[in-house]
Amino acid sequence: MTPRVRMRGTKTTPKNLEKELLDKARKLAENPSILMPVCQEPCRKCDFEGLLSKMEGVRRFKDDPEKLLSLANWGDQLVRAYAATISLSAAGKIPYLGVMSLPIGEVSYAVRGKVDREKLIGVEYFDDPDLRLLAFWDIAKRRDLHLYSSTEGFSCSSEGPSAPEVYVKEMIETSPYRFDRFYNCPHPESRVALRIIWKSPNIVVSACQDCLSDGNLIHHLASRIAARDPTDDFEVEVKYDLECKSKCSRCHIKDSHQLSSNLRTEYFEGKIDDTTFVDRFVKEKLVGLKSSGEEIFVAGSKCYGSDRTAFVEQIRGSETEKIVLSKLLSSSRFSIVSASDQAGKIISDLWEEHGEEMLSAIASPPVVSSLLRENSGLSPSQLIQEARRLEAARGIHSSLPEYTGLGEVGRFADRLARLYKTEGRSSVARLIDKERQREHRLRAVSYGFLVAVGESEGKSWQFTKEEMDFGSYLSTFVSKFLQSEGEEYHESLQLLIQASGSIERIDRKE
Repeated sequence: MTPRVRMRGTKTTPKNLEKELLDKARKLAENPSILMPVCQEPCRKCDFEGLLSKMEGVRRFKDDPEKLLSLANWGDQLVRAYAATISLSAAGKIPYLGVMSLPIGEVSYAVRGKVDREKLIGVEYFDDPDLRLLAFWDIAKRRDLHLYSSTEGFSCSSEGPSAPEVYVKEMIETSPYRFDRFYNCPHPESRVALRIIWKSPNIVVSACQDCLSDGNLIHHLASRIAARDPTDDFEVEVKYDLECKSKCSRCHIKDSHQLSSNLRTEYFEGKIDDTTFVDRFVKEKLVGLKSSGEEIFVAGSKCYGSDRTAFVEQIRGSETEKIVLSKLLSSSRFSIVSASDQAGKIISDLWEEHGEEMLSAIASPPVVSSLLRENSGLSPSQLIQEARRLEAARGIHSSLPEYTGLGEVGRFADRLARLYKTEGRSSVARLIDKERQREHRLRAVSYGFLVAVGESEGKSWQFTKEEMDFGSYLSTFVSKFLQSEGEEYHESLQLLIQASGSIERIDRKE
């Protein structure tokens, strides 16, 4: 987690930044100890005591810029950085600045002596909780220390991780999430949550799946820790507490709760964010459940064990979607484990392997073949609905007579009647609105259909008074026509054509 740096050249010093850096340099010249971390416990040998003693020796020349620049060219790098920084105070000006790119942004610093850039920045910005650590990373790693940097303090633990209360409080408060005093997000009742176990302060930080963002909570909490492994004080787990909707002799959910080592490593290394981590954990768990060989049904946050009936009843979806899933599950031993409780999503997940089987549950082979042959661009759920509609239409059309020739009125009325029987009254209204007829008799027939199916309200402006009066008269014939089948359908169509005043012929297929 050591910050990567990149030099960006030099530039002249803005007056406000020059004043700020000179003020910091003067403070260090008066008291070098403000640069050092405070020890949390006594050490047999403290590196910082020796370094502070050397800095006190340098401090004797705080008014001699030439001597300080000389001291900035040899010896320990941190002591050099101290000498270079307080030389700014002695010189009283900063002609040029170096610029370095850090993960937190570009940082300007005064270039003095033969000093590592990271050390210079860490010392010159000794009161910045992020930047000061640049000066101490190598010491923390070499001596196996844990340094904790916050706006309220800077401390050192030589006995392993020991996060001070002030550090814990600040990092929790500045995290991407809002936590209560028990370190829970506002939804502690959530069944899926990220849980960070912070061992030394003995707390568990929890954020539910809905609250998670594209940040990495462990990396935030450890972002101001300098150590060989800044994350060694943390563990991570995912709360995955499904609501049990059945009585099982053995719970397979609890038996498969382990976090894979690859997923843990990627998260600790910062390669994936909180949301991705939890999503992948849930996916891994669901895959594990599905491959367990047991018959199990999981939808969203609910587990129905082997109760397929309860599973189908409780998922969200249309009647058609539930019929398809019910028939699929009854056909063989089956398991469905889904992160969603929506039937459409479950059907989509099963489509590649069982699409044709699901279509066959509600449609005849000709309809299924036609839908699979046509690349319609419909989703699996839409294909299911279309299969049911086409099958219903197929059954309806088989009960109606076929015609080889119809006149203008007969063809229009037959088309509207078949549409009504297969797709309902709203489809009739849409077609009439889309194909507004121009001929007076056809417009009267249109209005007659609108009245008969209960869709005439708000449509009167499209018709003349004469067309509406004629259409209202025809609506009685339309109503009888719409309710008829077989021979009665043929006779009702003939009566409607005659009532419209047309003398056109009807040629029926024998």
